Amino acid sequence: MMIHMSAFIPKNADMKLKSLLQWSRLRQGQLSEAIYITKDTVLGFLKRQIERGNWREVQEVLKGKPMSHAGRFLLHELRHKVVHSLIMRMGLRKVIAVAIAVVLLPLILAKVAGEVVSWARSKQY
Repeated sequence: MMIHMSAFIPKNADMKLKSLLQWSRLRQGQLSEAIYITKDTVLGFLKRQIERGNWREVQEVLKGKPMSHAGRFLLHELRHKVVHSLIMRMGLRKVIAVAIAVVLLPLILAKVAGEVVSWARSKQY
């Protein structure tokens, strides 16, 4: 499976993270916690989807090209889960949680893509 990392990494990702920190008034420690929560949520969600037989849709999301209706739905659900986790585990306002998810989700997906593919292969999905 070919993963197009450039499709995930937003242009000026470093600048977007710095802007997000300024705008949201998050401390560096809070950003680290948000990254951990986002990664944990993404891995759990994608592994559950693979176990349910949605490997093709997970591949679309990991490639950065969810073209099918099911792939787009999966990406939407993943974003919703990340926002919900940030709100519940950190007590963030929704607008801040959404902003964090928009910036972090593509970076986290790019980072964990290989891990998810390896996990799926070891389980023979």
